[in-house]
Parts: sequence; structure tokens; C-alpha cells
Amino acid sequence: MLLTGANILLIEHDQRVIDSIKQVVSFHYTLDIETHASTGLKRALLKEYDLYFIDCRLPDRHGLEVLSEVLKTYPEAICVMIDEDPDIDTIMRSAHIGGYDFLKKPLRNDKLERLIPRALERRWYIQEARRLKEEKEKSLTAIAEEQSRLRSVIDSIDDGLMIVNQLRETIFINPRFHQLVGIQREINPGENIFDLLPRKLQKQIRSVLENPNSSCSIKEEIVIEPPAKLVILANTTPILDDRGNLLGSVSVLRDVSELKALELSKSEFINMVAHELKAPLGAIKSYLEMIINKDLGENQDMYDQYLQRTLERSNAMLALLQDLLNIFRMDAKTLRREIERFDAGSLLEETLEFFQSNIRERGINVETQIQNDLFIRADREEIRRVYTNLISNAIKYNKEKGTIRIRAYRADNRAFFEIEDTGIGIKEEDIPRLYEEFFRAKNRYTRNISGTGLGMTILKKIVDEYGGGIGIRSEYEKGSTFTVSFPLADTTAEKS
Repeated sequence: MLLTGANILLIEHDQRVIDSIKQVVSFHYTLDIETHASTGLKRALLKEYDLYFIDCRLPDRHGLEVLSEVLKTYPEAICVMIDEDPDIDTIMRSAHIGGYDFLKKPLRNDKLERLIPRALERRWYIQEARRLKEEKEKSLTAIAEEQSRLRSVIDSIDDGLMIVNQLRETIFINPRFHQLVGIQREINPGENIFDLLPRKLQKQIRSVLENPNSSCSIKEEIVIEPPAKLVILANTTPILDDRGNLLGSVSVLRDVSELKALELSKSEFINMVAHELKAPLGAIKSYLEMIINKDLGENQDMYDQYLQRTLERSNAMLALLQDLLNIFRMDAKTLRREIERFDAGSLLEETLEFFQSNIRERGINVETQIQNDLFIRADREEIRRVYTNLISNAIKYNKEKGTIRIRAYRADNRAFFEIEDTGIGIKEEDIPRLYEEFFRAKNRYTRNISGTGLGMTILKKIVDEYGGGIGIRSEYEKGSTFTVSFPLADTTAEKS
């Protein structure tokens, strides 16, 4: 294969040689000519020529030195040396340096006509080899880049992934898989970690690998940390070649802990609700049967008393159901809110007025210190519910003729609201559980005090919704102080 339009450089001061090469090259190739080593070497190093002719006896430098410099820059350059009376030592040195061939002056045209095509054919093969090498390197680079991208994607996904061969040797495993099964160390390709896996996952992989004719995947939940702290959904699928032969298996692990925790929470919640409703419904049923069957004879006062109890139990259940609906709506984000800017201090005074009859009935002394212009952005009725819960508890759990101190003030760009009572207080071990659904502190003071056990749960959800905070200080049998805070409207962005 010849190179058409090849570039040839001749470094030669003998005009006879120049004429001979010109005659053979004619118009087929591009020929550049230099007569001195210095100018010839300068041109030779500017670009790589397809073929070099270099005279050994140049006026300013020996040709072998030029040959050496050219090959240092272009190791695959094809250089032909020329000399009038070359000795064997010169020819051997040329070959040792890397010269392609050696010509003796005067040059014969027939020999040039054979040498040039042969040299350029070699040049073509060199260039083709370079091209193939570059393509291969580009392909390998592209493959490496694609593998790197794929690895990055696999490493970043939230699912665990492990591929094993028929011998259960690890082919691939991503970091998320380590986390989900609790493997703390690095796993090398080819390593067998079968015994480190959860037993159910071992059984999955074994079932797939021991049934080469099956193409079905196996899926099941595996509890890593009970009861629902870490639960994974493991899915193991066989890997088959084009002929259907089993090569190994791939296992994908998905963290379903939140879903399982939610299911467990719902189950516990339903059981708790059923338990809470069972007693009052049973009591109402008994009261009504007693009244309908006239079990108390003609004692109308007793019938009225049981009817009153039935009404109280019904009201308690309605309150419980209303609280449950509020909690479900908050959790499901379906509760409609009318967000507005209002003075939370004025709303606190307004809410306090609603409890005046209860306060007088129990002979409780109320001390207030409420600042003006405590503007916040929220749903007015939800904040009223927070106040209602705190004031109601301060009255309900207070001592006869006790005291309630209410303060509202601003600090650090927040509005603070304190309700302090001199009531029965809360035991230290009960304080962390106050926000639990249906939790009610049990002691000798609370036996005859009614409540759903959901008030503080709802209060906490409301406070959290508006970026607020809540704090409790309490001493058993001496009283409690509840403090809630909300960002002032002046320093927060409006809620959409």
C-alpha cells in the first residue's frame, strides 16, 4: 500500500544526488530539500516526514548525528542514509541508530524506484498501526469512562446490589449492599461471602443457583434489626446467557423499614383506638340496656344519673374521634390551614377569657404578663388549640385554689408563651413520653381526671408545623411550666 502525496525530506549538498532523487520523485510526492545539517535538522524536527534521505558527509555536521536527532524526536521515522564510499563501520552504526537503508553514490534510478515505494509502504503500515492503536485506546477509554459512569450510578442508588457466579463468588457488590446487610469491610471480586449474608438471603441465592432450569426470581422481606428498625425487601434473579445457561445470580436489596414501621405503627394505633373505644362503648351499652329494661324500677333520679354518664362517655368518645381525625389529617398533610398574620398575645388573652368560669369554679388565681404586638404567621385556630390545651391542663391538673401564671414575650426574634401552674406536676420519667399518642401519666391525682391522651401529641405536631419549639419544666406535686415559641412574622418568610 503506497502513500499518495507523501512528504519526503532530502538533506544533501551534492547536486547530482539532488537531481537523481528529483527525477525519480517527479510529481508523485512532495520533496523538500536542505543542503546543510543545521537547516535540514531544523526542518526535520518541525514535522514528521514520511521519508528522509540524509547525506553522511554534510558540510557542517556528520549525517549520523542528524539521523540520531531525528529518531530521538520521531522514533518510527524512515531514514535512508547516503554516502559516496561508506565503510562497514558507518553502515553498522546507521543500522544500530535506526536507519532504514543505506545508498551509495552515485545513485541509481532503478534502485531508487524500488526503495521509495517499499519505504513508503512500510510508512503506511506504521501509520495504520498507529491509527488502530489510537482507536483501541479511545475505545478502551470510552469503555473505562462508561464503566466509571455506570459504577457511579450503581454506587449512588439507594438499593443494595450483589452479583455472584455459580460458585457463589462475588462478582460485584455496591456500598449500599454493605450497609444493608451490615458488612463492615471491603469485599474483593472473587471472594465468597455467602456465610456473611442473612440466612434468608442465603436461602434465596441457593434456591436460584441450585435450579438452573428456572428463570423465576425470588422475593421476600428480611428483618435485619427487629421489630422494624431495618427491614429489607430482597429480590434474587438468575443470570442466564443467550442459550439459557445459568451464569450466576443478582440480588437487589431495598430498604422498606419506613413502610414496615408505618404498618406496625398503624396496627398499634388501631389496636390502641379499639382499646380506648371499647370501654366507653361497653359502658354506654350497659347504661342504655339498664334504662330500656327499667332495671332500676321507678327511681327516675338514677335513670337521669345514668343518662348523664352516657352523655359524658359519648362526649369523651366524640372528643377522642375528633383528636384522631386531626392527627390523621396532620400526618396525611390534608388539613386545610388559613395562614394569616395576627397578634398571638391578643389571641392568648381571648382564649383565656373562655376559661373564666372554670377558673372561678376551682378558685384558681391567674396572673398574666402579656406583651403586645407578638405577631406570628399561622392558622389562628391551630394556635388557639395550643393555648386551649395548655390552659385546660393548667386548670385540670392544678390544685384547688392554686395559681396559674401566664407570660407572653419576645426574645431572639421569637414569641414565647409560658403557662405555669402550681398543680400536681409530672414525674421525671413521664416527661419524655408526654407527646406519645394515648399516653397519660398515672398517679394518685390523675385517676379521676378524664382525657383522650392525644392533646399533647396534637400540640407538638402544631408547634412543629410552624417551626416552633416547646419546653417543659416540672416537679412532681409542685407544678409544671410549659413554654412554646414561634418565629415572629417580621423575621420569617411568608408561608405559601
